[in-house]
Amino acid sequence: PQYAVDPSWPKPLPNNWILGQAAGIATDSEGHVWVLHRPGSLTDDERGAALDPPISKCCISGPPVLEFDTEGNLLNSWGGPGDGYEWPTNEHGIHVDSSDNVWIAGNGETDHQILKFDRSGKFLLQIGHRGESQGSNVTDQLGRPAHMVVDSAADELYVADGYQNRRMIVFDA
Repeated sequence: PQYAVDPSWPKPLPNNWILGQAAGIATDSEGHVWVLHRPGSLTDDERGAALDPPISKCCISGPPVLEFDTEGNLLNSWGGPGDGYEWPTNEHGIHVDSSDNVWIAGNGETDHQILKFDRSGKFLLQIGHRGESQGSNVTDQLGRPAHMVVDSAADELYVADGYQNRRMIVFDA
C-alpha cells in the first residue's frame, strides 16, 4: 500500500481553533478517529486570539480531545482540567476501548496518572496521581505512562509505564 497526505482531512475546525502537537490518535468501534493534542504546546503567536489582550485574529486552542468521522468532520470535543480528576500537564497517549471508553495519559514530569472517560467526556476512573512517582514497586502509582490498551475479553488495562518506571503493569479496566 502507498500512503498519501490528504490535505482536506480533517475539515476546518470551528471557533477559530488550532491544534498543538499531536500526542495520540485512536479509532473507535464506529471507525471514528480520536485525536489527542497538546494545547500547552502552542506559542503565543499561534494562539494570539486567546491572549488578553489578543495579539491577532487567529487562533484559539481547541479542546485536547477531538472526535472526527471518517470524512474529517468534527463530531465532538472535550477535555482539560475538571472536577474529580487530575488532567495531565503534558498530554500523551489516547486509547479507545471496545466499549468506546476513552483513555488518556500524560508524560509531563509529574504526570503519573491515566484517566478514563466515556465517549462524551464524562469522567469514569483515574489510576495513579499527579505528583512524585514512587517507583516500579508501587502498584497504585504510575511513572509517566507512555501508552495503554484494554484487553476487552479479560477486562484488563495494560500500561506501558515506560518514561520513568520502565515496566508493563496491568489494572482492572
